[in-house]
Amino acid sequence: MRRYSILSFSLLFFLDRMLGMKTIKKIYRKSSLMWVAAVLIATFIVATLGYAIGDLGIVVEKMEGPGEVQQCKYCGRFMKVGKIPKDSDIIIGNILREGLSDQDVGYKSGKNNGNYINLLIFRYEERVGGNLGVDRPAGVGFHMHLMENNVLKRVFTFDEDQQSLTENLFNMGKFFRRGAKWLTVEELSRDAINQGLEVILEEHK
Repeated sequence: MRRYSILSFSLLFFLDRMLGMKTIKKIYRKSSLMWVAAVLIATFIVATLGYAIGDLGIVVEKMEGPGEVQQCKYCGRFMKVGKIPKDSDIIIGNILREGLSDQDVGYKSGKNNGNYINLLIFRYEERVGGNLGVDRPAGVGFHMHLMENNVLKRVFTFDEDQQSLTENLFNMGKFFRRGAKWLTVEELSRDAINQGLEVILEEHK
């Protein structure tokens, strides 16, 4: 996992801050056993402070039945199913993993004993056009569910076709935050998933 690649640096920094290098050297000279104990304790503390949420499972699903209005089996919300390419769950899954890594949250595939994020895709539609002009904007719809012990704890829903600045002036901040351009469906998904993680993981950091 990515979090262990910086563990040794974090450990040295932690020990230096807590004990000071002179004290560390004295402890090492006096007793190698005490040194080992200090390292083990500090390692546990650093890992616990940085990754209190632990590992979350990841489950990505796609809805079936384009054009139909269906009810989510997790949160009960209704959704209108759109086009979903066959590889969209792989793309969305990779974006979700990147988002969790960026927030220093461990993850693994599957439900992980009932503690997982379920991301249910109900549409994934690519733009028709380029960065500066489109015939049809990208559109994404999904539910993001945080499950703890197989119980639904929090939900984030997203269902958006990107709009131009002239279509909705209230979205000015969002428009410029996204680079003042027409996004691809993957770029729109990344922005949406990062928003979702901020919401559903808020109480768990």
